[in-house]
Amino acid sequence: MSNVLRSPTTNNAILLTPRSGSHSLAAAAMQVFWPGVEVVDNHPASYFPNDEWWSDATDNCAIVVRNPVERFRSMCAHVPGRPLEEHLANPIYGPLPQGNFVRYFRFEDQLNDAAEWLGLPTPLPHEDATDPAAKPALTPDQEALVRQIFAADIALWESI
Repeated sequence: MSNVLRSPTTNNAILLTPRSGSHSLAAAAMQVFWPGVEVVDNHPASYFPNDEWWSDATDNCAIVVRNPVERFRSMCAHVPGRPLEEHLANPIYGPLPQGNFVRYFRFEDQLNDAAEWLGLPTPLPHEDATDPAAKPALTPDQEALVRQIFAADIALWESI
């Protein structure tokens, strides 16, 4: 289950997905929409005053899509104590939910567009960014496995 960030000003919503800008969007939303709430040591989405959870019936909901291979590498770096083989066997963040989203935003170059769609100021600050040096290099066989695991995400990412 994933949090949905619904803007109280635009009523637009984005499904927050791990390693795809969710921390940056949620942190900005907390500062703009709920400035009186103090965020301490957790993902800012856990402090949303009204929890809204994903179902494919969520109205006016978009999703941020990241290059799935890069999302996987970021996931590995985010949980460095877990060996790469375990990440490949059972990724802690699986494929994206499939649904009837009204918009798709590419993480790589449209995260600010997603923020604007929610009524947040831009440029969006980078929160919880992963050090590129901490991301594992994948062998061709490992990358092929990642592409197999995230085949639907690869197709979606390539389509937008």
